[in-house]
Amino acid sequence: MLRYTALVLHRDTTSEDQKLQMLRGLAFLRMECAGVRAGDYGDDLFGGSRPLLAVPPWKRTPRWRARSEGPPSNYDAAVHLDFDDDAALARCLADENGRAVARFTASVTVPELTARIRWRYGGEPRIRRGLVRHTALFVWTGEADAGARARALDAARALGETPGVVSAAAGENVGGPAANFDWTLDILVEDQAAARDLIEGRHYAEAMRVIAPATKYEWTARVTHVMRGY
Repeated sequence: MLRYTALVLHRDTTSEDQKLQMLRGLAFLRMECAGVRAGDYGDDLFGGSRPLLAVPPWKRTPRWRARSEGPPSNYDAAVHLDFDDDAALARCLADENGRAVARFTASVTVPELTARIRWRYGGEPRIRRGLVRHTALFVWTGEADAGARARALDAARALGETPGVVSAAAGENVGGPAANFDWTLDILVEDQAAARDLIEGRHYAEAMRVIAPATKYEWTARVTHVMRGY
């Protein structure tokens, strides 16, 4: 399965009505965009970018100086589209319905900070409506060698053994624009309480202690959302 994932940050001027309209557009993609096998989407359960927006811009640490601080906030919403192959993805990218949704999304988000990746996984689409999905996208550091990258990916996949976790997968970017993030962690959990326990728990912290040195950790993009797709 080939998955396209995008995580977005709302503009500070985006209204609640515009946020709802954007989510409806993301839902529309599954039904109307050519080539899509399955899709999922949702807004962040734990505040999204509100913690970032609560700090005045002149008091924020620039991301490129926040190496040890980590991400300044979660992202606000995510969309995940599954395709059988590259040709199906190309049909979706060329589809006018998909382009219309992309144009509106860009108008209410910060396009230059959108986190994107294309990655592959085996089996049927990783979508179970009603569960909770935690997605994190990472960028490798230039110093991370093959061993460090393998250890980071292994630590991510090992989170599948954490209590409350239904499954965990990790995959590297398989092409597309150079602006794409380098790899993703995709975790399915039972419910919102299990998601919070995971993110605030020991197993996740231990995994991040392995992952952070191999990545530009301040650029990590995360969204945790109820799975609405099928």
